[in-house]
Amino acid sequence: MNSISVGNDIVENKRIAELYQKYGERFLERVYSKIEIEYCLGKKDPIPYLSGRFACKESFIKAIDAGDNVMLDMREIELSGIHHGKKKLQLYGRAKELFLEKGYTSSTVSISHCGAYATAIVILCK
Repeated sequence: MNSISVGNDIVENKRIAELYQKYGERFLERVYSKIEIEYCLGKKDPIPYLSGRFACKESFIKAIDAGDNVMLDMREIELSGIHHGKKKLQLYGRAKELFLEKGYTSSTVSISHCGAYATAIVILCK
């Protein structure tokens, strides 16, 4: 029997803008992969794109249900796909290990953003 785990998150763009304004590159380098930073900063307004990726990472963390004592590096959860349309998760390090340990074989992600919010849902499948 196939089973799934779902995680979702919504992020206020203002929150990400404030973190970026306060901490600058330090914030970006602690949360996003180099590829994500380059992609988002290449946009006219990077904040909705940064927010969407933040929501995606949080959604994965909720879906994987790692437990209270496990901390995942958000940079190891990367949203790939630079064009409009379907995106996919690229996992590295502990995030990938945990995904495989729990028996997951695939993932699906949906991400959306508007003026004030970004949202994402991640579905992990066995």
